[in-house]
Amino acid sequence: MPTSPVAKAILFGRNPHQPDPFDVEADAAEALGVDTYQADLSALLSGNAARALTGVPERGHLRLLYRGWMLTEEEYGELDEAVRALGHRLMTAPEQYAAAHYLPHWYPRLAGYTARSVWTEGPDAAEAWRAARKLGPPPYILKDHVKSAKERWAEACFVPADATREDFERICQNLLDERGDRFERGFVVRRYLPLKVYGRTPAGPAHLEFRLFFAQGRLVAAEPYHEFDVEVPDFSAFEPLGRRIPSPFFTLDVAMLEDGGWAVVEVNDGGVSGLPPGLDPRDLFAALLELR
Repeated sequence: MPTSPVAKAILFGRNPHQPDPFDVEADAAEALGVDTYQADLSALLSGNAARALTGVPERGHLRLLYRGWMLTEEEYGELDEAVRALGHRLMTAPEQYAAAHYLPHWYPRLAGYTARSVWTEGPDAAEAWRAARKLGPPPYILKDHVKSAKERWAEACFVPADATREDFERICQNLLDERGDRFERGFVVRRYLPLKVYGRTPAGPAHLEFRLFFAQGRLVAAEPYHEFDVEVPDFSAFEPLGRRIPSPFFTLDVAMLEDGGWAVVEVNDGGVSGLPPGLDPRDLFAALLELR
């Protein structure tokens, strides 16, 4: 289980060229008396990591939780180096960030609790098709090593049972187009699990799915992924799974199967995981503070 101390301040990753969903979180942190700082992600992504942290104290020993837009492992590493140059440390080290961020890292630890998966290194759709055949015939779910395009469910995410190779490769291309320069490393093909559909969104089916936040191997928050008025089950049985991921702060997305069982559908770093609609950031940050 990770032993990194819980953060005592929050570093919010900001992009001045996009609407910022983290303003509410910053207000919540400050209401709890948590120090907050800003990282200019446009500067970071343009190669100027030092300028990205002009609002952070130049000397000190802060332990910073990064809360912000999703970064690649390399970008997160650059942020970590810039933070260390100022004498501070990120709560989650780059190798811990990658452990929860990339499916090929976390999948072997949870293979018995999630959909069978294969992946490629690189964007070769023909190679992805050959790998997919090891799973048997479709249906599949298609994504890159980090993220799907489920907002384009039928065009760039779901491979139906009657899909041909040409259909599959077209969906691969749509995923590449959708992810653009944020496409991460290669294709991931996952067996489609018969999840319980609870509603629909404009993009496609909405399953009975919950996001679980873990800190220091402990479950600290759980809320419906979608804005459903449902009772949150007792997820304490998932805590042993939480101890399998070598990261101090991450999320498990779990969903109910049609037969009433549960499956892990996604893992991600806690710092870049969005908050479900029903989770008050004050509750999450307060839970993190209690673990200090």
